[in-house]
Amino acid sequence: MSRDIKELKSQANIIRRDILEMVYNIRSGHLGGSFSMVEMLTALYFDEMRYHPAAPDNPERDRFVLSKGHTAPALYATLANAGFFPKEKLLTSFRRIDGMLQGHPDMKKTPGVEMTSGSLGIGLSAANGMALANRYEGHQGRVYCMIGDGELNEGQIWEAAATAAHYYLDNLTALMTSTVCRMTQRRRT
Repeated sequence: MSRDIKELKSQANIIRRDILEMVYNIRSGHLGGSFSMVEMLTALYFDEMRYHPAAPDNPERDRFVLSKGHTAPALYATLANAGFFPKEKLLTSFRRIDGMLQGHPDMKKTPGVEMTSGSLGIGLSAANGMALANRYEGHQGRVYCMIGDGELNEGQIWEAAATAAHYYLDNLTALMTSTVCRMTQRRRT
């Protein structure tokens, strides 16, 4: 696919704007963590991954697992821009009771979501299972898993990393983002 860098930057800005509008509209959500992964999601969904919004269960698709579920606004904005559901849902459904876009991704409610997440650390284990299943079934799809820096403290992440290495899961890519918050202290004069 290999899109032009200018196109990808433009797409990332659209996604970032959509995230901001979603969170502002409902006055709830995680901006920092969501913004920290926009470029990676843009590169994956608009230049790297193979997927089919009209047939989201195609067995040859690439899969994306969001382990740090609280950053769902970034995933939702990306999925809407990739054609999995209408963009107006970003404002009408995000964090609404019975809405398809919950505070954490729900694979039973949201087209394009591969795994329900929420508990930090579980995503890489689930991604391992998907990568192993692809190998076992002979599918060519890759699995990408986004983890956050806070999850690195979870033993399950390290156990999943060891499992991936043990089984030589060369069809799995783990991506890590970090949200750095700096607090400034007022000087007393």
